[in-house]
Amino acid sequence: MRTEPLLSQADDLLARGRAENAAHLLAPIVGRQPENVDAWHRMARAHLAMGDHDAALRAAKAAQHFDPHGPETLYWVSRAATELGRHREAIDAALDACREDPGNPRLHNRLADAQLAAGRVGDALDGLRIAVELAGYDAGLQVTHGRALFAAGRPLSAREALGRALALDPGHTGAHRTLALFEIAMESVVDASSLAQAADEFAQSLRVGPSGRVDERAILARDAMGYASRVTLTWCLIFLIALGVLGATSLVAVPAGLYLAILCLGALGACGAFVFRSALRRKP
Repeated sequence: MRTEPLLSQADDLLARGRAENAAHLLAPIVGRQPENVDAWHRMARAHLAMGDHDAALRAAKAAQHFDPHGPETLYWVSRAATELGRHREAIDAALDACREDPGNPRLHNRLADAQLAAGRVGDALDGLRIAVELAGYDAGLQVTHGRALFAAGRPLSAREALGRALALDPGHTGAHRTLALFEIAMESVVDASSLAQAADEFAQSLRVGPSGRVDERAILARDAMGYASRVTLTWCLIFLIALGVLGATSLVAVPAGLYLAILCLGALGACGAFVFRSALRRKP
């Protein structure tokens, strides 16, 4: 049975976000060829994308049975273990992967992610400092370095790291998303004490606890809704002032219903701005 075309098809499905279809395609392969390590890797990736972390770890462990020291296998073991909050196992697997292939920036990135998820910001920074010197050409590594720097209370250095990432890859989604998260975190910063609190909250958002990982997309969505609410409130106030001026000068007869409609819309905007701002200030 030639599996290469099927594995390529699974890669295409995963790239297009169709993880469930990829898992269905891979199931017969691993059933007939349980020693097919590459298929197990893709199965682990598919289950991670589907949010089934237990199944992802089982798939990664199946690959490890036949490939105990493979860097790619150890990578997927670490990824799945992190999502399950099994931090010691995730860090150990990532460390082993880095020892097997020390020049691979993707593996050093995985180790730093595992350490940040475990709350070990200092360890992540120490490892990233060396990794970035050796593989500063990797945009993903620069993004992770930026996150670790911000979590350590160094926002200027964090932005510089993201600037390097965007210089390497201007369209890097992770860099743009992280910059947006930095902006949200810095909204309440006015002094050293509030900066320390913002850094601590950001570090907490990187951790994986019993309830799982923080959904960054939800944070960004709340901030976008809050921004829309603030803009709505601002424009309602401008319109009210303009209508008041027109009414006072008797240039235009302004219907009372229009005042009421703008007041209602402004009230909704004010409520939305308050609610979404409160939600963002709460710890994830």
